Amino acid sequence: MNIRNDVQKALQHLLGNTAVPQETPNVSEALNGEKRLLLGKVLRLLGDQHALIQVGNQTVQGKLETQLRPQAYYWFSYEKTTAEQTGRLQVVQSFEQNLKTIQDAAGKLLNAISVKPSNAALMMTGAMLKSKTPVTENDIKTAVRWMETLPASDAKKAIETVLFALKRELPIHPEILSGVHAVKSPVPLHQHVSRLLQAINQNPQQSQMTSKLKEAVTALFNSEIDVHAERLIDKLVSLTDNTKSASLSNTAGNRELSAPAGPPGKTNLMPVNHTAEQKNVQGEPVKTAADIPIKEARQLLTKLTESAEKNSLQIVKEAANWIKAAASSGDRKSPEASAVLQAAQVTDQEAEVFLKAVQQTAPNLADKADVHSFLSKVKTAIGARDELAFIKAFEQGSAVTPDEIQSIKLALHAARASHEVAEPVKQEADQLFHKLNGQLFMQQDHPSYSQIVMSFPLFSKSGVQDITVLFKGKKEADGKLDPSHCRLLFLLQLDTLKETVVDCLIQQKVMTITIETDFELQAAIDPMVPALKQGLKKMGYSLSGVNAKKRIHSEGKAAIDQYVTSISDQEVDVKI
Repeated sequence: MNIRNDVQKALQHLLGNTAVPQETPNVSEALNGEKRLLLGKVLRLLGDQHALIQVGNQTVQGKLETQLRPQAYYWFSYEKTTAEQTGRLQVVQSFEQNLKTIQDAAGKLLNAISVKPSNAALMMTGAMLKSKTPVTENDIKTAVRWMETLPASDAKKAIETVLFALKRELPIHPEILSGVHAVKSPVPLHQHVSRLLQAINQNPQQSQMTSKLKEAVTALFNSEIDVHAERLIDKLVSLTDNTKSASLSNTAGNRELSAPAGPPGKTNLMPVNHTAEQKNVQGEPVKTAADIPIKEARQLLTKLTESAEKNSLQIVKEAANWIKAAASSGDRKSPEASAVLQAAQVTDQEAEVFLKAVQQTAPNLADKADVHSFLSKVKTAIGARDELAFIKAFEQGSAVTPDEIQSIKLALHAARASHEVAEPVKQEADQLFHKLNGQLFMQQDHPSYSQIVMSFPLFSKSGVQDITVLFKGKKEADGKLDPSHCRLLFLLQLDTLKETVVDCLIQQKVMTITIETDFELQAAIDPMVPALKQGLKKMGYSLSGVNAKKRIHSEGKAAIDQYVTSISDQEVDVKI
């Protein structure tokens, strides 16, 4: 299992302690050369006008400019230069640890830094004070300005977002706060993608940048049908000569983002042959390649190639267009299917063979290999690791060129900075950009373990949903995550079970699975456990049990949001 935090490591290398700060043994080391405001408790006086102050879970030594009382709380201004062994502490406000005093201190502090003490400003500053986290004057001003751009109903989540960023030592920057805030939003990722495509289609003027963005989004919608097209070509190739097999198999594997015909998200989501897929899931026999005549297979392959060249498309994209036309009704005699096949001069007999091949090669999302191919397409379409392209370009003093814009992430970045993109499209692009970007800030990279969060929108004929995977585990010597000691959470939105959490805890290759839903599922799950145990055994794992857990809803906090934000505070237990 090769999972790395390459993006965070690259950011850390590029930006040092600014974007991804290293852990420091104490607060004073992190505050060198910078003036900060912090809430601290005086632990003890050290003599010679020095004191030891507790700030959160850390301590700081400083020279006092005002006499203090031990065990009392103060709101300090702290300043330390690199040349100084200890910094200088100046009392801004002293108060007891109660809500009223904190709010009073927040008001006085806002006045001192020339910020209007609005309700939003008082709420945000009070929460930052109460958290006992070191902050700068700029942190407070930025957080307040950012919060005031949001609806009043988002105030609570906005405060949670800022406190999360402070706890992770992320820069208090509007883009970072918007990313973290977007991850906490209940709006699914697939809805953001659909809204963006709708905004693009409704835009009367299609600029080059908008077209690039549409191509990238369309590729995501067509991920499943592209897998289907590759499998169809592989089947036809396998029935023909080896020369074509070598060249066309390579072509099938290439990723081409030319926009296919027809509106994405409609015809491409229709099942080709649902009955055949059900038989495959249930283990019943389906028709084999022997049912497809080699002569017709070779002719279809030739005509597919010629049609692709005529339409300036990769053969995979042309095959996907043929499949979508056939899928619109499952009948070659339908007007749409007839038009596409007649344009390629496909005979009636060849059309029958084509439909048979389409039925046999339809991806089955109960099959591991098909799921892997589908998710790989989705991951590539999103550009899950394309931040590295930004970093590389930045290090070289250049920019990502339009020809390099192929994934959604790169296209979104370019569209947000472009003057050619209409405002409604840019607004939707912003929302999706922050939703994808925020996942990076949920990740953690420590010397001994890593936590990685990945969310994918799935547009399939079986349904449309998000899948979120959280992986937290020990690191091996080469930096890869250790698959024998880790925790995997799959956060799903299913048609019947709705919000579903599958929690896999692995300790020394012993797996314990907990499935959390709104329903009582234990009786339904138990008969499936022996088969799962056998499957895991083949992979080198043993199963200690599968537990069904009925969710207890906490007011105002959804399970997925709870898991994404709370797993960070849970350590990986490597003992049995």
